[in-house]
Amino acid sequence: MADLSLPKTIDAPIWLEGETADQISDRLHQALNSSAHRERWKYTKADGILANVAAPSIAPFLDGTEQAGLEITLGQLDHALPGIDFQQAPEASARLCYADQAMIIDVTQHAPEPLSIHHGDSTLPVIVRLAANSSLTMLEIADSSDAMQQSIWIDLGENARLHHSRNALDPCENHWQYLNVRLQQGANYRLNNHVAGSKLRRQDIHLVLDGQGSEATLVSAGRVRRKDALDQQVTVEHRQPRGSSKQTVHNIVADGGKCTFNGRIHIHEGASGTDAQLSNKNLGMGDHATINTKPELEIYTDDVSCSHGATVGTISQEALFYLMSRGVSPDTAEALLSQGFLRQCIDGPLAEEALQSLIGKAVAS
Repeated sequence: MADLSLPKTIDAPIWLEGETADQISDRLHQALNSSAHRERWKYTKADGILANVAAPSIAPFLDGTEQAGLEITLGQLDHALPGIDFQQAPEASARLCYADQAMIIDVTQHAPEPLSIHHGDSTLPVIVRLAANSSLTMLEIADSSDAMQQSIWIDLGENARLHHSRNALDPCENHWQYLNVRLQQGANYRLNNHVAGSKLRRQDIHLVLDGQGSEATLVSAGRVRRKDALDQQVTVEHRQPRGSSKQTVHNIVADGGKCTFNGRIHIHEGASGTDAQLSNKNLGMGDHATINTKPELEIYTDDVSCSHGATVGTISQEALFYLMSRGVSPDTAEALLSQGFLRQCIDGPLAEEALQSLIGKAVAS
C-alpha cells in the first residue's frame, strides 16, 4: 500500500493555537501511515475517503431545536476538543482542520424532546457538548445516494446521559461516518446503530471512558448484500477506574456481500474495576459472502472483568428442520430465523424504520 496522504495542504486552525501548519500536516501524515492505522484500513481502500475529506460540506438539518436545554451555534471552534486524537482518528482530525466552521450543540439541562440530525450530504463536523447532569435523546439519519462524510464529536459532562439512535440504511456510492464520544465521571452513553451495506460504507466509532463509573453501550444491527460492503472499526478506551462498556454487534452478509468488523478494547493502566464486554456475531447467507472479524483486548491493569467473542456461521440446520417439520416452507423458515437474529440488536427510537429496511431485506433474500 502506498503512503496515505491528504488531498491538500492544511492551514493551522485557531483551535490548534501554538502549532504551525507544517507541524499539523506532519502529525497527520505520521498518524495516517502508522502501522496500527494502516491495519485498520486493511480491508477497505482509504483513497476514496481521503480524497473527499476536504470536499465542501453543508450544515446538517436539525429538528427539535426549539426546546429548553439546547443552544445551537454555527461557527469556529475556539479550543481543541478534549477527545481529539490525531493518532486514532487522523481523517476525522483533518476534516476538523479543513472545516472553516462547525455545528455546535450545547445541552445545558434535560431536553424533554428528541433532537434529530439529518444528513442529506457531506455535513460540517458536529460538536455535541452535554453539561453535567444534563440529558438528551439524539436521532441521526443519513440518506443520500451521493458520496458523503459525517463526523460527530460528543463530550458528556459528569453524570450526563445521551441516548443516540442512528440509521444509515440507503445505498450510497461512498459513505464514511466518524463518531467520537468522551464520557466524564458517571456519564452514560447508549448507541443504537442500524446500518445497511453500500458500495463503500465505513463506520469508525471511538468511545473514551474518561471518568470513573462511566458507562457506554453499543448495540448494532447490519445487513450487507449483493456485493455491497460494510467496514466497522470500533475502539473503546477505558482510562479511569470502574467504567463499564458493552458491545453487541450482529451482521447478516449475503449474496456476495463483504463485511469487516474490528472491535478493540483498550484498558489503560490504573483503570481497575473495569467491566468490558464485546460480542460480534455474523451470519453468512447465500453464496460468496465474505466476513472478516477481529476482536481485540489490550489490558494494562489488574482487577478487571473482560470478555470478547466473535462468531461466523450459517443458519442452524436444526432450527430450519424444526420449522419445516411444522409446515413452514424452507424460504420462510430461513427468513424468520434471519429476522430473529437481527431483531436482537434493533432497538431505540429509530427501530421501526430499521426493522422495515433491514428485516424486509432479510425476507427478500
